[in-house]
Amino acid sequence: MKKQVKYEIKKFSPIRQILSDFNDEAASMPHVLGLLEIDVTDARRIIKEVQEREGLKLSFTGWIAKCIGDAVKENKRLNSFLKGRSKIIIFENVDISIMIEIKNEKGQEIPYNHIIRKIETKNIREITEEIRSVQNRKIEGKDQVRGRSSIALKIYSFVPKFIRRMIMKILLRNPFYIQKTAGTVGLTTVGMFIKKVGGWAIPYAIKTLSVAVAGIKEKPAIVDDKIEKRDIANVTFLVDHNLVDGAPSTRFIARVVDLMESAYGLEEFV
Repeated sequence: MKKQVKYEIKKFSPIRQILSDFNDEAASMPHVLGLLEIDVTDARRIIKEVQEREGLKLSFTGWIAKCIGDAVKENKRLNSFLKGRSKIIIFENVDISIMIEIKNEKGQEIPYNHIIRKIETKNIREITEEIRSVQNRKIEGKDQVRGRSSIALKIYSFVPKFIRRMIMKILLRNPFYIQKTAGTVGLTTVGMFIKKVGGWAIPYAIKTLSVAVAGIKEKPAIVDDKIEKRDIANVTFLVDHNLVDGAPSTRFIARVVDLMESAYGLEEFV
């Protein structure tokens, strides 16, 4: 008698099809990687002290986004996109997209792409309030992808893959479409879900600049000629080398490191 194999069949949803086509196209983009260890001890200490003192839980992701956003404002080439073969669109405002887990109509937690618009004009408290307000929302599954109605998602499922890829390629080559639906800079903080584990995350990226924060782990470091235990974040920078050369990229990354290690933006809480 043949052994019965148990299995389950689930539908590959239109949302997953869109994400699959997105990943296929994003994987072909020419990004250079930078893998860094950044000391975030002081920032985490201040955030913890604020929560104990005021009961206010500042968003660590929001703080990182603020550091990146203000550094991008100083280096606007990181806030640009190639349009066609001969034009570069440089956006004035920095719009950073972050992933937030929100409960859907079934009570399941699903990732939602939220864009913090004009982040250079907001402080950490305002950014935190914005993120918390989004976290408290409930959304429908179709809302995971901006600008997609239920009817459009159903139609998308029946379109042949090669046509979907052509459509996705056209959309992702349009700077104004990306800015509207996904912001101008990408930030992924998978480390929020992986506690005390080292390593780096290397996500797919469609923007000139995308940043991924993986694990945060305690490591020994030299501070004022003494060895201390510090909180070290593993951070990945992905930069489109077609638009930004190595030297400007390095200066930008150095600036982000400086801001993060000095607990930038948290001065008002000290």
